Amino acid sequence: MLRVNPVYQKELRTNARSFKTYLIIFAFNGLLSLFGLLTLYLTFEYQQGLGGSVQYSDVLEIYTIITAVEFFLLMLVVPAVTAGSVSGERERQTLEILLTTKLTAGSIIRGKLLSSISMMLFLTFTSFPVMALVFTIGGITLRDMAEFLLLIIITAIYLGSIGIFFSVLFKKSTSATVGTFGSVLVLSFGTIGIALGIHFIMQMHLNNSLDKATSYVQADIGNWMLLLLVNPVVNFLSVLKDQTGIATQVSYLFNNVGSVSPALRNIWFPLSSAIQLIIAILLLVISTAILNPCRGKR
Repeated sequence: MLRVNPVYQKELRTNARSFKTYLIIFAFNGLLSLFGLLTLYLTFEYQQGLGGSVQYSDVLEIYTIITAVEFFLLMLVVPAVTAGSVSGERERQTLEILLTTKLTAGSIIRGKLLSSISMMLFLTFTSFPVMALVFTIGGITLRDMAEFLLLIIITAIYLGSIGIFFSVLFKKSTSATVGTFGSVLVLSFGTIGIALGIHFIMQMHLNNSLDKATSYVQADIGNWMLLLLVNPVVNFLSVLKDQTGIATQVSYLFNNVGSVSPALRNIWFPLSSAIQLIIAILLLVISTAILNPCRGKR
């Protein structure tokens, strides 16, 4: 039989016996159901009550809203859980005892990460009945659902590695939580702000250098757009744009801020996911080296 990571096994048992876990599942699916049923009502009953025709393409908005709510809940839950994973053990004065066992620092890091990812995957699987509302009418395939599940797994690993890194780096859970959410905000919105800021500066410089009689020319930040490959929100919007065609924010970034070749657009999701996984692995390796009690000693 396969040997289960002891830290992962302990976390699973603790979560399974905790009333907070059931409360999170109820609140998570209740919120998704509320948004899904409300959107379904506005799409059909409310439109018919106003005498308007029902556009079945609007059903894709149900999928968009449900996946958007689930994705942004992921961005809140995973950093919050992992930010206190190691620092919480240190505050409870159990980390030293854990390090004296046969477990390596890497096993502890992997166990903490797997427990947080498993929690998010469990929430995702329990939300499938709500997301199945879209299948009653059509427009979304099982391949789209599988692609969204893959996105959830990759993003959970990415954000979880950031939370664990700060949890190992700082001794207090408060400092680790602030550092984790600050980094997530910088990656999610700071990179977009940097791209828009560079575009604004380049547009001002271009307007000043051109003659007033010259027609308006749109500035292009070029390779600076590659900075958005580390952005989990842009990665989610790119998947949503390919599946539903609704996420116009990505089209605005790729067309008006910086030109991205069609070939790069087609592989944006796998390329961005690969880069985020590489960053996650590097952060986990650094976290293992910091947590190792024998570092610098023979």
